[in-house]
Amino acid sequence: MYTVPVLEPVRRPRALRRVAITASGILACAIPVVFTVTISVMLLTGTESSHRFHQLTGQGLILTSLWLGGLVPLLRAGWAGRRPSSAAGLLHLSFVLAGILCAVVTPGGGAPMLMVVIAVPGALVWLSIPQRPRLRLPVRVHPLLTPLALGAVAALTPYVLDQIALQDAATGYHADNPHHFDMAWLVCVLLASTVLGALLPAVRRLVVVGGAGLAALGTAGVALGADFPWTPVALASGAALILASRVRR
Repeated sequence: MYTVPVLEPVRRPRALRRVAITASGILACAIPVVFTVTISVMLLTGTESSHRFHQLTGQGLILTSLWLGGLVPLLRAGWAGRRPSSAAGLLHLSFVLAGILCAVVTPGGGAPMLMVVIAVPGALVWLSIPQRPRLRLPVRVHPLLTPLALGAVAALTPYVLDQIALQDAATGYHADNPHHFDMAWLVCVLLASTVLGALLPAVRRLVVVGGAGLAALGTAGVALGADFPWTPVALASGAALILASRVRR
């Protein structure tokens, strides 16, 4: 039987709400945009080349891609008066909540203050848009993606705990610049994305987001000889998830 799709109503925001969307968007996106530009320049010029792995991954480009990847679709949909996608909403919530959890566990290096600076403008974005993403979604366990997602969680949880332990023990430069916290945070967001995508058909594409992030993390680690043996595990897990997401039942 053919089912007619239900079209969401468009609620064109008025001038005052557009001002709120613009202001909250600038506040929320300013830091990740500045980080992206600054770290890209550092990579191109070879500044602090010993930290290139972190510049590509947790301190840098992969993390900011996830950061903006949740915010920008929320803002675009809000400006147009449409309901943002559930995938964008869950990605942004996963990003913020994973960071808060990691900051609670390992609060060194200014991580709690960083999460306040991230969470408050993010909350303002959610308040400013006329329609919120749907978060109450039907669950249907994918028979292939779910075992792979849970396998990635089991394989990389020790890496997350290792990075947290390193951050707790850090002194000097790494105590002030919490690169290990960033890595734990990044992996938690990617793992959360894969599990959500495997369990919720409406946001299945999050499996690709998480898998691509893990594959990129692993590729950077293998290429730069960083965080062995965890980065090859991340690469294998991400590649398996991407391939499995292409399988048609």
